[in-house]
Amino acid sequence: MKKVVFFGAPDKSHLLLVLGKLLTAMERKVLIVDSTLAQSMQGYLPQVEFGYSLREFEGIDVATGFITPAQLERCLLQAGGETAYDVMLLDTDHTEFVKGRELPGYDKRVWCSNYRRLGMQINANLMQRLCLHEAEGQPLSFYKLITPTLPIAIPESYIDLLLPQQAVRWEEAVFRFPLDERDMSVELDNQHHGRIDIRRLSGVYRRNVLDMLQQLFECDAKTARRAWVRARKRA
Repeated sequence: MKKVVFFGAPDKSHLLLVLGKLLTAMERKVLIVDSTLAQSMQGYLPQVEFGYSLREFEGIDVATGFITPAQLERCLLQAGGETAYDVMLLDTDHTEFVKGRELPGYDKRVWCSNYRRLGMQINANLMQRLCLHEAEGQPLSFYKLITPTLPIAIPESYIDLLLPQQAVRWEEAVFRFPLDERDMSVELDNQHHGRIDIRRLSGVYRRNVLDMLQQLFECDAKTARRAWVRARKRA
């Protein structure tokens, strides 16, 4: 099973659900795990359920309420185990689920940030608690995701100043999602209609998601575009 972890304070629920929908269009069996403190993924599911939950949504299995890997493992054993999935996308903003020695067990790691002052500080503290020095195979590679990006006076390099540079190798590709009213409207509509409809997403959002698909899952541009077309038709 290919495992990708998304770290950081920004809400990335909708983005992960869109990625999951594209992966299912590529005939991959997908598990998305929301291990964030806010549990924002619940906002997209038809019914809010407190506590542990593993549900099918839009052809994706979505696990919510799990703070530690042991909790998830017990639940998955009852549902056929990890081998039932081709891909796991983990969304987390703490270090109870994965840190240190466990980090190399993830095929790709994505660091998610924005320009909110408090969010940047929370992220900096999170990076310190990840105990990167304990991981084998240093430096560990991370992709950078910035959402939303805005035309402000603060340079993107300011984000890096708050993060330790030891034991980290930043990938050349950076995923930048500009603030767009059209994309925000789609996110809200999807929440209230209990679906993931990608048809009205902006061209910039589409290009960024397809780039992520290629970078994180080693598929070519043609395969990524076909997945988008299939996912649109399924909507």
